[in-house]
Amino acid sequence: MNQTQPIVIGVSGISGAGKSTLIRKLAETLQATFLTWDDYDEISQSPKDYVKWYELSKNYDDWIYDDLANNLKKIKEGHEVICPATKKELYPTNYILFDAPLGYCHKATGKYIDFLICLDTPLDIALARRLLRDYRSHPEPQKMLEDLNYYLAHSRPLYILTPEEKA
Repeated sequence: MNQTQPIVIGVSGISGAGKSTLIRKLAETLQATFLTWDDYDEISQSPKDYVKWYELSKNYDDWIYDDLANNLKKIKEGHEVICPATKKELYPTNYILFDAPLGYCHKATGKYIDFLICLDTPLDIALARRLLRDYRSHPEPQKMLEDLNYYLAHSRPLYILTPEEKA
């Protein structure tokens, strides 16, 4: 296959869906470069209170991830880049795997996605994966109980996508 630009494959899904696990395994199998949304969290801007954002805005452009968008653009154009957060070198490969939790809804990064895989992980599995990930190395039972109570009382609607949000 003779292609001029890398193909960006995005993987979207809720927190705990398995996006990062899938792109890392795909990147290993395809010998491909991968980018993760989370690597850019510290150098980007996002709503501080996701529940308020969900209730008042639901505008995915409130996530300002300019460095990530710029790196996706450059690597898709065939340029090597360095992630400003991790200092990891990213090379253009035939496929670029992108952990894209907001998928096409985030216009700044979504416009570089050629193919999107949407993981529809059941809520209980995603929640269990998040708890294992977040509390495995620092078990804090009281904090875990607080997070579960907050999830049930406030943040659960963020994890239930309506049909128009799944598109």
